[in-house]
Amino acid sequence: MSGPRSARVLELSDAERTHLTAVARRPTAAAGLVRRVRIVLLAADGMPLDRIARTLGLDRTTVRPWLDRYRADGLAGLQDRPRSGRPRTFPP
Repeated sequence: MSGPRSARVLELSDAERTHLTAVARRPTAAAGLVRRVRIVLLAADGMPLDRIARTLGLDRTTVRPWLDRYRADGLAGLQDRPRSGRPRTFPP
């Protein structure tokens, strides 16, 4: 693997990796959650932030907070949080 190693590399247990892989492959999982799980899995493989961002078509400033949230809260940290403001409505 080329490039410098990221300071945000994660160490995952076999059970964590298995669970995250299952979430990423679940056909009913939300696309955003799958993207965030893939960020964590790629970081656990030692991929630098820049390459993770390029691989997933994201900005580096998007990747970093998700890794920090996973490190702090585990899988629960990757879930969508409630948003402020009025919920979106769609006309009939």
